[in-house]
Amino acid sequence: MTLNKRLKLFIALGAPLVLVTLFLLRDYIMPVGHYFPCIFNKLTGLLCPGCGNTRAVNHLLHGRIWSALRCNPDLPFIIIVPIGFYIELIADLLGKKLRIVPRSMWFWMPIIIAYALFFVLRNIIPELAPPAIF
Repeated sequence: MTLNKRLKLFIALGAPLVLVTLFLLRDYIMPVGHYFPCIFNKLTGLLCPGCGNTRAVNHLLHGRIWSALRCNPDLPFIIIVPIGFYIELIADLLGKKLRIVPRSMWFWMPIIIAYALFFVLRNIIPELAPPAIF
């Protein structure tokens, strides 16, 4: 077995184990209300693209999907894209070439531009900002 195939197998087996462990320890890893401050926000007073992600993940781990999306709407991409790559990895280990995640610049550029626009607007329109820490 080649090193590349062993690494893929290690990731394929290890990723679900890590995710289940993180889920089971969610209250110890991210206690509610104890979040690291955003340094960009502290220095500039502006929301960075990642502002709200920690709270979004915490809400998601506790089953509050709508609250997670309100904290930061890029959460579906943070979840769906790695799942697509994971499925591609499993297919590769089984000897099949499968492409789920698009590789085209023409697919990703409009999404990146839309997110950039959103993250500028969220600093102008207060309703787009993540909700205050509870």
